[in-house]
Amino acid sequence: MNTLPQTFQWTPNGFEPIAPLNDTDILVADSWRVHDGEVWGLQDHLQRFMAGIATQAQFVGPLPNIDPAEFETAIREILQHTAQSHPGMDLFPRLSVEIHDGSPRVVLLVRPAPQVRTTTSLSIPDYTDPRIRPTVKGPDIDLMRRLVAEATTDDVVLHDGTNVIETTTGALLVWHTPKHLVLCQASQQLASISVQRIANHARSRNISVTSRPVTIEEMVTGEYPVWFSNTLHGISPVSTIRVATEETSVASHPETAAWQSAWWRGFES
Repeated sequence: MNTLPQTFQWTPNGFEPIAPLNDTDILVADSWRVHDGEVWGLQDHLQRFMAGIATQAQFVGPLPNIDPAEFETAIREILQHTAQSHPGMDLFPRLSVEIHDGSPRVVLLVRPAPQVRTTTSLSIPDYTDPRIRPTVKGPDIDLMRRLVAEATTDDVVLHDGTNVIETTTGALLVWHTPKHLVLCQASQQLASISVQRIANHARSRNISVTSRPVTIEEMVTGEYPVWFSNTLHGISPVSTIRVATEETSVASHPETAAWQSAWWRGFES
């Protein structure tokens, strides 16, 4: 059995194993959870990854040709083989474009996934969103890690001083009623795959879905259920929100457990 993590580099011959890279600059990245050996919506992540490369083109430079079908097949084969070699272990692969010794590389890092976070505590800092590329996942990863490491909560809310944007690792959704879901809208935020899935499932159940700016004041009342989401942890209801030294308990959604269960089934009926 191969030990994890494992690192692969994309070459004209496909992915080839390499030694772990140190001192790299990540220009684009995407990551997701492999649950019970299954990859849900890999194409969604690959589309966002390729869009990130296009956005970062002036910084990326020349890369080996990426045929979308071959690329996806190669990733699936590695992940399926790794999952079979580590039964019972969820994986947390990361695909990235990294600059190493002045040259760009497409790298696949395969690592164990952390335990699913069934609830999430948040803090709202006094500083506004410090990211340099908020619409592209990758360039600000190290900064986001530092912000969370400095916090006493599971994650940190990114905001513009008035409105909530997202957190360092996921999106935020607010339930005004069990039949009205509000997506936190902002011009400078990462396109969220998990939010798209949740919104589509909500609409299929005749739930009203609204996308609009959500103020910090509205969120910290604790009156409305708030969900954190990403494709690593799925749906994770926010339990508390901390502002400075004050912590507020957040209302819970009556069907959270059912939604979480449906998420891990891929929202299959």
